Amino acid sequence: MLLCALAASLLALLAVAMLERQRSGLSVERVRLAGAPVSIWRAEGSQGGPLVVVAHGYAGSRQMMQPLAMSFARAGFVVASFDFFGHGRHDRPMAGDITSLDGATAQLVDQTVAVARASRDLPGATGPVSLVGHSMATDIVIRAAERIDDVAAVVAISMYSDAVRPTAPERLLIVSGAWEGWLREVALDRLRQLDPAAAEGETVARDGVARRAVAAPGVGHVGVLYSRATLAETRNWIAAATGRQPVGALPRTGPWLALLLVALVALAWPLAGLLGRPVRGTAPGMRLALAASAAPIVPALVTAALLPGGALGLSAFGTLAAFFGVWGAVQLAILWRAGLRPSRPHLAGLAMLLLWGLCLFAPALDRYGAAFLPTGPRLQVMVLLLPGTLLYCLADAMLVRDARWLSFLEVRVFPLATLLGAMWITPRLGIAFTVLPVMVLFWCVYGVAGRWIGARSGSATNGLALGIILAWAIAASTPLIAA
Repeated sequence: MLLCALAASLLALLAVAMLERQRSGLSVERVRLAGAPVSIWRAEGSQGGPLVVVAHGYAGSRQMMQPLAMSFARAGFVVASFDFFGHGRHDRPMAGDITSLDGATAQLVDQTVAVARASRDLPGATGPVSLVGHSMATDIVIRAAERIDDVAAVVAISMYSDAVRPTAPERLLIVSGAWEGWLREVALDRLRQLDPAAAEGETVARDGVARRAVAAPGVGHVGVLYSRATLAETRNWIAAATGRQPVGALPRTGPWLALLLVALVALAWPLAGLLGRPVRGTAPGMRLALAASAAPIVPALVTAALLPGGALGLSAFGTLAAFFGVWGAVQLAILWRAGLRPSRPHLAGLAMLLLWGLCLFAPALDRYGAAFLPTGPRLQVMVLLLPGTLLYCLADAMLVRDARWLSFLEVRVFPLATLLGAMWITPRLGIAFTVLPVMVLFWCVYGVAGRWIGARSGSATNGLALGIILAWAIAASTPLIAA
């Protein structure tokens, strides 16, 4: 275990050093412009350059757009990367009608225009502005470009937008991940508005309008942001539009971020060894695990369908809290009836899992990957979710303790599938669909560490700590949408 701890620590330190090295020669200033949290990136000692405004996708944040911001800053641009309403560090929720052009779309377009106009007054920001958006933000920046004077170029990454016309935007680059087949078809369709015979990888022009569509190899919807092909294409496109040279080394953050997160997870195993030998516990049989996994389905679905979804003036979180609470309460009642009781919490194990999860892994992800620290109203959301996630994770920890792989899958898959069904039945809950991938990643990361530490400190310790961390994770990463 000592060798594992040493290796994991050295790899984590190496990854941090390399990630920080990507920032060398760059300055980052965090300000508020037009009410939005904004990170201003520049090359140190730069006298200024053309402005690039960078916008993230749904459930994203400024942190996810760092590779793009760094590549532009190294090329001499002034970069303003901001958080949309309800995302990242922005306290104000996004408008509730996320599918209407007059609802959230109009609100986010207004915000993008306001941030771009305010950014023009930044010291050193010169010349025309360029707009870069990912996923949801592609439609936003394309619409915003029509309302901003002197736009040099627009870059749409993982794009879907009905606002692209043969005459606008005047200079548009569309980048898709190679695994995003449908979005690549959309990009090709928009390219062929100018030339019906155009192919992916070509640049076409007609009547003063220029357009290019490319695919970044070997990546999907998130990986496209870290692809060197994406970074090179976007930098070169905007450099050509503003008459600058595409200079500067492209950041290489994706592999180092992956190494850092894997090393931190690996570090949890030798930490668990400090708690002593594994403790004995009573594992439920396969029949009991199946009964406990299936019993909450109907009560949880009924709760999600009938309970008003609003809480704290926000959509979905009240329903989510009730869903988790009902699921966990039903399972605990079944286990109690079968004679299984939670063990007494092991304070050292509880503290270890919380410190590792919230003071080590979470800040690392927040700095280098995506917003993962609940602030402002997100702290209230965390408190709202906490009773439900504690019950849910406590029952889960008791059910998966020493479970066979089939029982393990039942315990984890049944609630995810039921939550997906609840989102399909109840549209107001569907806006929180990002909870599903968050929970999958939660079990892949925190579930693994919790299993190691819980084996030496008991299922109650594991369940209580993971319940706190799950409330933290959902509150930190789920968009805030007005009820």
